[in-house]
Amino acid sequence: MTEKWKNIFELIFKKIFSSELIIIFLFLFIVNNYFRYSEKTINADGVAYYEYLPSIFIHKDFVRKDVPFSENASLYKRIKTDGFYIDYGDYKIDKYSCGTAILEFPFFYFTLLTADLKGNFNDGYQLPFQKAIFYAALFYVFLSLVLLRRILQLYHIKKYIIVFCQLFLFFSTSVFIYVNEDPGFSHVYSLFAITAFNYFAKAYFEHKNLKYFLFACLCFSLAITIRQVNGMIIFFIPFLAGSFLNLKQGLKAIYKEKKILFSGLLACFAIFFFQMLAWYLQTGDWLVYSYQGERFYFDNPEIFNILFSYKKGLFVYAPFIFICTISSFSYLIKKEYYSFFTWVFFFLFVTYVLSSWWSWYYGCSYGLRAYIDYYIIFLIPFAVLLNKLHVLPKILVLLISLATIPINMIQSYQFKNFILHWIDMDKEKYWKVFFKTDKKYNGLVWKHKIDLQSFNLEKEIKLGDIYVPKNTTKEAFKIKCSELPNFEKNTFVQVVLDSEFNESTDEIASLIVKENEHYFYFQSISLLNFHEIKLNHFHTGLFNFNFEAIPDFGSAELYLYFETKDRNTKIKNVKIKFLSPKTRL
Repeated sequence: MTEKWKNIFELIFKKIFSSELIIIFLFLFIVNNYFRYSEKTINADGVAYYEYLPSIFIHKDFVRKDVPFSENASLYKRIKTDGFYIDYGDYKIDKYSCGTAILEFPFFYFTLLTADLKGNFNDGYQLPFQKAIFYAALFYVFLSLVLLRRILQLYHIKKYIIVFCQLFLFFSTSVFIYVNEDPGFSHVYSLFAITAFNYFAKAYFEHKNLKYFLFACLCFSLAITIRQVNGMIIFFIPFLAGSFLNLKQGLKAIYKEKKILFSGLLACFAIFFFQMLAWYLQTGDWLVYSYQGERFYFDNPEIFNILFSYKKGLFVYAPFIFICTISSFSYLIKKEYYSFFTWVFFFLFVTYVLSSWWSWYYGCSYGLRAYIDYYIIFLIPFAVLLNKLHVLPKILVLLISLATIPINMIQSYQFKNFILHWIDMDKEKYWKVFFKTDKKYNGLVWKHKIDLQSFNLEKEIKLGDIYVPKNTTKEAFKIKCSELPNFEKNTFVQVVLDSEFNESTDEIASLIVKENEHYFYFQSISLLNFHEIKLNHFHTGLFNFNFEAIPDFGSAELYLYFETKDRNTKIKNVKIKFLSPKTRL
């Protein structure tokens, strides 16, 4: 390697991207060793954000504006109808915006050109495409880390504080889970676009260079193309200006340059035009409200819940963001009233709007994902506070903040492994599994409860006490399915037993329906899942094994097994009930 190229290499990797690359490698190390990679990265809402790409480049079925559903239903046959495509007149339209797909496009198209898909039907959702979206999300988080550094440099933040802020952004927030588990969702892409907008807007007010104004306009256009609600970021401009005088001077400078102002306005809609075109090609209308039947309830915002609830509260599942929010009061203490009130106004404004959405908890997700897009606004006052603190209080704040990394890592692990519930957490459930990572807690708060009045009790069998020696798998019950009344209609097998349900319990119960080596149903769960009241108390517990009705079970048999680890166990008063749904008249 020549001296010239060696110098370039050192400049890029040691001086420009050193901290960002280290953080990315640290993320990959943690995922590879402790979390495992998700093979299916395009899921749930991510499907609809991504669907533009296979629809346009593989299936060629995106243009439907001249072909209503009533005239050619076959054109709509492939379209997913599970809430992602919605009815719009006589058409079906992708509910979500195309901005995420625009950013995913280079990774998708490279995969389309290079992946070996021989022998597979290429629908755009095979494993190579799933991996491509993972790397897309990782790439845009990498760029977000770079832009975060550039923004904080404009605030003259010390280098080591910037590195800490980058570390906290990735590992103390839900950014981690939305790269590893749900990279197809829009949030890390919004984070990139909004962080870029903040950088260029701040740089403009810092240097009064009009090129930064134009870049900020382009980033704003990208942000609203990803999610229209991202347009709220424009109200953060007063804070970025730094003072009312600087805001006034900056706006005046733009106004004086009419060509630049006009170019900026065009840039604000340059990328958003692709969204308008997408609406037009699907429906024939240039402007569409695609969230049909969903809206904001501005007269009933869930402000407390969106911030503090155990269900999804921002500060509960991202305590680092609470520290950042508290950091904003340093402006007040330093009598920097303009910065304090403009920051607080924007935070309250965003919180009010997000909490007014009909689904303020934003579906099945880890934490309050809607705030990911705006994480940059929280890191600025945090970094400014650290930069001004003396040594001892600075160390204290850093230590408290560093403690949020294991909290977030553990909760992210719990979310990925079905220990935290995706949507139905409350105070009791949260503290029941707090910091629990053992497999026996998987599904503990996911327990399916049923209304017995809606079911017929087809058969009940009392098994009494069952003794299982340590390190043993014991068959506790076996019956031919043909001996069970209406088994072809059964949807629940309820197992009832008495126990103290101690957290030290390692016993496992398994229900199996099989014919020779053909399994119709198999589920193993920890005995902890049977608890009904609370753990570490003796009571009667139960578990409802749920499976689809098996109309053609042949000579299949149903088995109940109990498995022990390192202790002898007596499982008391075991009963097994077979339930089938009542016929609705």
